[in-house]
Amino acid sequence: MAKTNFQTVDEYIATFSDADQAALTKIRKAIRKAAPNAEEVISYQIPAYKEIGYVIYFSGFKEHYSLAFPPPFTVFTAFAKELAGYQQSKSVVQLPKSEPLPLELIARMVKFRLDEQKATPQKAKPAKKAAAKEKSTAKPAVKAKAATKGKAAGSAKA
Repeated sequence: MAKTNFQTVDEYIATFSDADQAALTKIRKAIRKAAPNAEEVISYQIPAYKEIGYVIYFSGFKEHYSLAFPPPFTVFTAFAKELAGYQQSKSVVQLPKSEPLPLELIARMVKFRLDEQKATPQKAKPAKKAAAKEKSTAKPAVKAKAATKGKAAGSAKA
């Protein structure tokens, strides 16, 4: 791939051959159908979908297409039987180009991941960084000022 600063999924898909573009578009449609409210983004320079959090990433390679799911990796346990014939890692399943795309399975995995996210209580978002930084630096700044005064007074005595 020549371009490496993708801004949209369309830009990403356009860098592939016609056959790969057709396959990646089918994967995209299966994901969009299963997660119609998910935001389509580029993350790590590949297409990703997020709703509550990141749901799925997909990408194309020379011999396969990859689907990646962020932690927790329970989607791989839940679909272990259906995924048994595919090359997998902790977070990725490879779909060989030599086999038909399992579009219905992709949709079910995405729905599972969305349901899992909706059932998991989300952590409260942290307070604004500026407010947190102001609190954390207030006391050290006073100490630094006092230390500077002490040094100035000490050097005047010498």
